[in-house]
Amino acid sequence: MHYYIVDQANLPIEKFEKLQTQLSGLLAEFKVAGEISRVTPLRSVQDLVDTASQRGAKTLVACGGDDTFNLMLAALKGRDFTLSFIPFDPQSTLAKILGIPDIYNGVKTVAARRIEKIDLAKIAGNYFISFLEFGVMSNQLKTASLWQSLKLLSSQSRAFTIRVDDSYTVTINGQGGLVANIRSASNKNEKVANPTDGYLDLLILERLNKLQILAHRNAIAEGLLEKVPNTTVIKCKKIEFLQPLGFNLTMLGRVVAKFPATVEIIPQRLRMIVGKNRTF
Repeated sequence: MHYYIVDQANLPIEKFEKLQTQLSGLLAEFKVAGEISRVTPLRSVQDLVDTASQRGAKTLVACGGDDTFNLMLAALKGRDFTLSFIPFDPQSTLAKILGIPDIYNGVKTVAARRIEKIDLAKIAGNYFISFLEFGVMSNQLKTASLWQSLKLLSSQSRAFTIRVDDSYTVTINGQGGLVANIRSASNKNEKVANPTDGYLDLLILERLNKLQILAHRNAIAEGLLEKVPNTTVIKCKKIEFLQPLGFNLTMLGRVVAKFPATVEIIPQRLRMIVGKNRTF
């Protein structure tokens, strides 16, 4: 049984209702109809995941924005579902990662049922499949002007103290960094951000001069820090962010935890329906 969790998120009501009607028609056309439940102030994503479990659903599909899927992941609590995603947002990072550019292709992908087992990451009781950021990173730079980027990346570096795999502790002065499981800019041949290798990739960007900032601004904005000079790259299964206390860890600009915090990988934990043009 398919259970579709439909979320208006930040969409105008007129656009959302049009997309919801389009979704219903496509589900019937591709013969993957199931129960459709809408997120409301009285019915959270958590509530709908609980309902899906009680009704014996085997496949959960988040229909909305990236946060809709992330909230669905956080609500799983160890329960065993096959997951999928149908984007209502054309700028969705997750849609690019999964190779699902729009509603039509999302429903087509659910019908094709191409399943990959991928690694799942966990932080502060929440799960994620993509990446976390800290400090001056891509979410701030994508919409920043050249002058704003120079100002952000020229700011004073911070000392990040991090413990890796319960075996050693490092302190690195840097502008920021990310913990990557999957990225939209990855490709199947890259060693960084491979969600099937059983590892997280910790990338820390050290201080750059103005010429380096100008030369590598786009790579930083895409989260491709391994292509930037003075980047530390560590493959690991567990990361403990220790210092500076209270420093934010964000996902798509939303704060999900603060230092101290621990991130761990759970290899091959998630069954995910993916598109043929996925980035992994």
